[in-house]
Amino acid sequence: MNNQPTFETRKRFLMLDAADEQALAKLHSAFGANGPGFVDGFYRHLMAYPQMRTLLPDGQALEQLKRLHTAYFQRLTAGDYGPAYAQDRERVGLTHARIGLPPGWYLGAYSHYLCELLPQVAGFAGLSPHEQTAALRALVKVIFLDMGIAIDTYMALRDELIAELRDYSAAFAHLPYGTLVVTAQMEVVFANQSFGQWLGTDARQLAGTPLQQWLETGSLPRLVHQALRAQPAQDILEVRPLAQPLALPVAVTAHALPAPQPEAAARVLLTVQDLREQKQLQRDLVQAQEVANIGTWHTALDGRFDLTPQAARILGGAFGPEAGAGQLLDCVHPQDRALVQAKWQASVAQGAGVFLIRTCHTPLPRWVEVRCAFENDAQGIPVRGYGTVLDITERHLAEDHIRHLALFDALTGLANRQHGLDLLDGLLHQAHAQGGQVALIFIDLDRFKEINDTLGHSMGDRVLQAIARQARTLLRPGDVLARLGGDEFMLARLLQPGDGPLALAAAMDALLQQPLQIDDRAWGIGGSVGVALYPDHADNVSALLHCADLAMYQVKARNGGYLMYEAGMSERHTRSIAVAQRLKLALTDGQLALHYQPKVDIATGQLRGVEALARWHDAEWGWVSPGEFIPVAEERGLISALDAWCLESAARQWRQWHDAGWAEVPTIAVNISAVEISLQDGFADRALALVQRHDVPPSAIELEITETALMCNAEKAEKTSRRLVEMGFSLAIDDFGTGYSSLARLHKLPLSRLKIDMAFIANMLADVGSMAIVTAVISMARALQLRTVAEGVETAEQFDTLRSLLCDEVQGYLCSRPLPPSELEQRWLRRASRQEAAAAAPPVPTLDSAI
Repeated sequence: MNNQPTFETRKRFLMLDAADEQALAKLHSAFGANGPGFVDGFYRHLMAYPQMRTLLPDGQALEQLKRLHTAYFQRLTAGDYGPAYAQDRERVGLTHARIGLPPGWYLGAYSHYLCELLPQVAGFAGLSPHEQTAALRALVKVIFLDMGIAIDTYMALRDELIAELRDYSAAFAHLPYGTLVVTAQMEVVFANQSFGQWLGTDARQLAGTPLQQWLETGSLPRLVHQALRAQPAQDILEVRPLAQPLALPVAVTAHALPAPQPEAAARVLLTVQDLREQKQLQRDLVQAQEVANIGTWHTALDGRFDLTPQAARILGGAFGPEAGAGQLLDCVHPQDRALVQAKWQASVAQGAGVFLIRTCHTPLPRWVEVRCAFENDAQGIPVRGYGTVLDITERHLAEDHIRHLALFDALTGLANRQHGLDLLDGLLHQAHAQGGQVALIFIDLDRFKEINDTLGHSMGDRVLQAIARQARTLLRPGDVLARLGGDEFMLARLLQPGDGPLALAAAMDALLQQPLQIDDRAWGIGGSVGVALYPDHADNVSALLHCADLAMYQVKARNGGYLMYEAGMSERHTRSIAVAQRLKLALTDGQLALHYQPKVDIATGQLRGVEALARWHDAEWGWVSPGEFIPVAEERGLISALDAWCLESAARQWRQWHDAGWAEVPTIAVNISAVEISLQDGFADRALALVQRHDVPPSAIELEITETALMCNAEKAEKTSRRLVEMGFSLAIDDFGTGYSSLARLHKLPLSRLKIDMAFIANMLADVGSMAIVTAVISMARALQLRTVAEGVETAEQFDTLRSLLCDEVQGYLCSRPLPPSELEQRWLRRASRQEAAAAAPPVPTLDSAI
């Protein structure tokens, strides 16, 4: 800046001449080297203002400015006002302007200077009045000369700054991030509106002010000086605007700018990016990844991977946010590492991939889904990869569970019906390829419904689980065991040389005959086992299963065991279905009838009662044997209806005989199934209601119950039996000797008769064992004060033997076959006398009185 002409012009304009310079020189000499000494007081006054404390933040800067100011005022009266003086004044004024001292500061300084100096000049004893007036006149002139130089300096700097601001504004004003230009002393030359908004003020107010006036700069000066040394300068900092209580995260980049003029101070461009939103997004991302159990990663394919915290946690290695490829591979289950490496290489080659890994950092492996994508350079070489890791352990386990549920029975863990049939189909294909045989056994539990109905489905479930556990003990590798539904199971085996086709069925039958131990109690279940062979009986799954099912039904009709399928079983099964359908109609349209077989006192030959036996004459088929339709009724759920029909028909017949005047109307015995006595609730009340419907006393009816029925659910059977006896019914055990009743249990039952099974009677003369059983039963009955009835007596020799054994009654063809009511009346009943007819029949109890 060359202002010499302006300086000389100003001197002439102010009339500062040689005489003034001599007067000032004489004054300067009079004051001496130290000057008037008012600078300390002047700066104490200035530092009372906050703005000055901001401009002069430390004592070192203050002392330097004091020395500069003292030298400045000392030269003011030196008397040498040539070009060097003008350049020095311009330099000092420019320094003050760049520091940030406003023009008003000069006015205050000169005012303070004159107020301090003029009284001293006016009272200075070393000067004459004329010299004092000349000195004062010259001092005023030089003060105004200096003020003009200072103002010119400020105006020149302002014009320069305006030019620079115009350039900066055009370049940076509308950038979306904060931008400002500062000097090495952190004075703001320019700030765009984005920075002003971030700071919370108008950006135009920042120009010409120290940045420290607006915020705690922290490490910003370091970045500025680093940029001025032409070094890369960028960092993530926290700075605090003075108007805010908290520091804010920012990313700062500093670049040195070329000076607008050779002699101008260096400038630095600062870009300030507010990271609050980014930091919040990062926190949100981390939190979202934690919630979703997902992490992200990226790699420059240099063997290093950058991981988010969640990704590191999911993989579970002992590493931070950065890990090597070897460290990551160590997290993979050893059995999966080779496969994972192959999957990774294939994904890199294809540009993307998805694969699963098992981690090994927890006691149980965790399943992790890895997704990856890759970027290639211009030559198509992969240079960057990124992706996610997602912990899918719960989903994987759930999918496994769903797959398991789709294939296996949830209760027993065995293959379910469809899966079992699929496995069986595979076994048949294997047998076909080898020219072998497959044995298929179909198992149905015999007394499972009784347990469900009496002890509840919970106990039924435990029985099924126990059966499944026991059945597994029979398995060989390759066998198929499945639960088909309910209480039905199947077991299939590819037979090996030397295997018998019935060996597996025999083993299963033996297993089912063993009591089940549940809660320290033994449960007798039993089962029916049907056997079919591939390819002997069928060549496909459906047909083979049907054959085994038919064999099982034949076994069930024979009360358990196992049986191989035979030709004709299908026809018998079809017949069974037809019998059930027709029997259901026969119960309602009068095709059934009761025949009565006498029970005779072995000592007197007198009639002691009759047993009611159901007979069925079908309009199309003719007579249907009870040996056929009664088992069908039991299998097909018709036995309760048949029992009720028999009981009510017997009560109706007794009433008819009584009303017809027959003397000593016999007690009628009616067979009751196991379902009624040991499973169905409320049977006693239903039985009483049926006989009362015909005004028949319960004592006229004897209920015959098989020994097996009493033992099936002993506690309930005992309770029902006592209830029936309390109502007036009498009870007899039918087919005694074929079951497994204990003397202790038998002693508790309120019985009146034991009926010895006809199988023992038929063989007792030829078989020592049968004779021993008959003898023991009669002796036991007499000890328990029960009457004995021998069933199926057909010869005189049998009759005489039973009489010698002190049996009480006999029943069988030797005495009479079962007779229709009319024939029984003719052969066994007699008309009552008038006296007998006048005798009233026993009172019929009501349901209430029985209860």
